[in-house]
Amino acid sequence: MDFQGIREELKSRIDIVDIISDYVGLKKSGARFKGLCPFHSEKTPSFVVSPDKQVFYCFGCGTGGDVITFVMKEEGISYNEAVRKLAERAGIKLEPVNPQNIEEREALLQVHKAAAAFYKAQLRKSDKAVKYLKGRQVSGESVERFSIGYAPEGWDSLLRYLKKEGFRDSHLRVSGLATYRENNSYDFQRDRIVFPIVNSAGDIVAFGGRAIENVEPKYLNSPETIIFHKKRVVFGLNAAKAGIAAAKCINIVEGYLDVAMCHQYGFTNTVAPLGTALAEDHVKLLKRFAKQAVVIFDGDEAGIRAVRRSMPIILKGGLDVRALVLPCKSDPDSFLRDHGALEFKGLIAGAVSYVEFMLANGGYGVDNLREIYDTLAAVEDTVLRAKLVEELSNKASISESVLVGKLNRGPRPARVAAAVRPRGKMLDEQILLGLYLTAPELSAMFSPLAELLDLIESKLIRRIFVSLLNGSVLPTIEGLSSICTEEEVAYIAGLMVNPNVETENVERNIEDCIKNLRKKWVDKEIFELNKKIEKAFNTNNREELALLQRQHIKYLNEKRSLS
Repeated sequence: MDFQGIREELKSRIDIVDIISDYVGLKKSGARFKGLCPFHSEKTPSFVVSPDKQVFYCFGCGTGGDVITFVMKEEGISYNEAVRKLAERAGIKLEPVNPQNIEEREALLQVHKAAAAFYKAQLRKSDKAVKYLKGRQVSGESVERFSIGYAPEGWDSLLRYLKKEGFRDSHLRVSGLATYRENNSYDFQRDRIVFPIVNSAGDIVAFGGRAIENVEPKYLNSPETIIFHKKRVVFGLNAAKAGIAAAKCINIVEGYLDVAMCHQYGFTNTVAPLGTALAEDHVKLLKRFAKQAVVIFDGDEAGIRAVRRSMPIILKGGLDVRALVLPCKSDPDSFLRDHGALEFKGLIAGAVSYVEFMLANGGYGVDNLREIYDTLAAVEDTVLRAKLVEELSNKASISESVLVGKLNRGPRPARVAAAVRPRGKMLDEQILLGLYLTAPELSAMFSPLAELLDLIESKLIRRIFVSLLNGSVLPTIEGLSSICTEEEVAYIAGLMVNPNVETENVERNIEDCIKNLRKKWVDKEIFELNKKIEKAFNTNNREELALLQRQHIKYLNEKRSLS
């Protein structure tokens, strides 16, 4: 079994809160869950689970990690046994051990990274593609945010480039980036605007192509590979994480350009499935980031059918969902361009619940009510289901007791209340590492750290940042496990859930922490210069003294600017 490759799939299909709730009484508190630690005796709860970061940490005994770590420790089993147990629960079939799978997976990730760079470069060279994006009013900022590229018209432009870059033909054949027919091969995407598809770990795993000319299919996704499964990835999630956290809600649309335009107009909590119907695995992934969703579909019959199909799946997965069917057969892209953000915001505010949507579009007939009953019966979240039952009772004039009896579901036992003990103040370097792992999409903001690493007091944090900044490890618990001990991983999990890292203004926090480190660096330089100036003065070295004084003034000015 490729245990490295299965980690990401497990994380996308299993919610750490659901797993730990089988062992620990938890109660929701803000964005996290709290409870009594199962690993040491305590009367004051100090055990915290973060669903969005998918980590746990005990502030009492210092135990922490991800869902795999928890199962290993709680059940006293090995890593492989924990993976097998979780995979069985998630319904993932484990393949026989094949070391080639690991090597192939890493190779395909590198191939897709190179392909994305190629497409991006081709966009800059293509007047046709640039004109098309400008015609659709896609801004340069949106192009950068989603790394939009262009697949040129030539039959094998990408294939020749990748071969020139040294990628093996055996990897190119299974990458999905090219089509092989007997003795012939050609690029899968040609003459299309290309959108990189990024998984939950931040890796490019596929591409979606949008036709420039009026040809079919309008959208063309990469075929599935060992690194890409359509039902487990949503487009735009990495770019949307901060927006989702701020809005506490996810907007779900249909197309790549719909997502890009929504972000461009300020609706940065927007994502889309990949040209396929919304699936349960999609909902499991999205539930890690919010508890509410709005599905926004085109204003036509197909859009209404899509809403009826998707809302029950979302409700079953535990997300409270509302529906917005756009007027005048519009899609989000065209509506925003024609009417602007203010009207779009108003429509979202008026999005309707599942019950209201079904009654408005299906009426009060027996068949429609039965469909609503079946949907509510499948909702496992008792609080959400009770809310929907009450709404149906009020709007359909049906006794709530009759509905409850019809659904025949009892409430789950209440979870134990808890409160986490206060923590001390964190160092800037600790906050920065927690922020990097919390918001890896902002990794570019950490580049100034490269020249400040010597000022990081913790050898562990310095070592981790060296690896993160040079790209040798991924900014995840799994990635850091390859360079850290079990105790170090627990420490990292603690940084990720520390309240000092829980901030709405992540970018400002990053800037402030880096500025503080920069101040320390400037103070260090001034201190060293003062010693050199004193030496030059004592030796009457006027030329050296003048040079040092100019440097001294430069650093004093920088220190003032940082104050």
